[in-house]
Amino acid sequence: MFELVKAREVNLHKIVGDGDARALEQVTHVGSDGVRYATEAEIDDPQPIGTRPEILACVENSQIVRRELKETGAYIHCFPISVDRRVLGVLEVSCDRPLSEDDLGTAEGFLGLYRNYLSLLDYSERDTLTGMLNRKTFDESLSKILAGMAAMQAAENDPSAVRRRRQQEDGNHWLAVVDVDHFKRINDHFGHLYGDEVLILLARIMRESFRHQDKLFRFGGEEFVVTLRAMSEDEVRTALERFRTAVENYVFPQVGQVTVSAGYTHISASDTIPEIVGRADEALYVAKENGRNQIASYEAALRAGKVAVRDKPDNDIELF
Repeated sequence: MFELVKAREVNLHKIVGDGDARALEQVTHVGSDGVRYATEAEIDDPQPIGTRPEILACVENSQIVRRELKETGAYIHCFPISVDRRVLGVLEVSCDRPLSEDDLGTAEGFLGLYRNYLSLLDYSERDTLTGMLNRKTFDESLSKILAGMAAMQAAENDPSAVRRRRQQEDGNHWLAVVDVDHFKRINDHFGHLYGDEVLILLARIMRESFRHQDKLFRFGGEEFVVTLRAMSEDEVRTALERFRTAVENYVFPQVGQVTVSAGYTHISASDTIPEIVGRADEALYVAKENGRNQIASYEAALRAGKVAVRDKPDNDIELF
């Protein structure tokens, strides 16, 4: 696009968040200075969408928007990137002149291919009922977190690596397993149609309760998983309590009140995925055993003697 329309620059933005909390993550930049991809620190600091009125109009109306910046003489063209009637991102093309009809057609052709690619990617990565990330994506995402933590740990003596680690909130990652309390009763009493509606609404509440950089997954049935990055355990617990309270206070159609329980644990670079999920599951069990509709920490439960230390498997033992 940059070369074909002789643009000043082309930027690809991802839309994150909902409503007034929507923001822009610049994924890629192409200009006279070359091609640049966003760093993790930049992705964690998105730009409020309200600061870019042309992009806001493009997203809200789901149509091409052009704006002339008189102070620079540039013409900004914004193209919505929509999948299943959701605007997931915006292609921003900055030129010295308005794009011709042929150039607009070229841009639309590229975007058509890109939308098809995103649709396929979205379908393979997301749960079909709730639209949340699926189990396959969870394994890939957590493997990437562990690999990144291991790399940072191995490079602790490298000053530049230490700076990157500070930018990434000291690498404090956490995982929580969330389960709907008495979900079988909902299905048995109201039917699976209302049970599915509860899961769909619950997924919406999760998106509203957590930050855009927190990853939300549906594991299957009534079980969900959240991966968070935070400075402290208090911050993690506050986020989980915010979600738990939001669910408790929501009136679900026909069903009425629904509650959730959650267990969470800290992630270390030496952990494996089964170990992490296993610890969070044990914490969830503690929450369930103590009356449900509450949050439990594996580490706190371990200190209180409510769970046992989980032994790591011997290196010469293969697990299948």
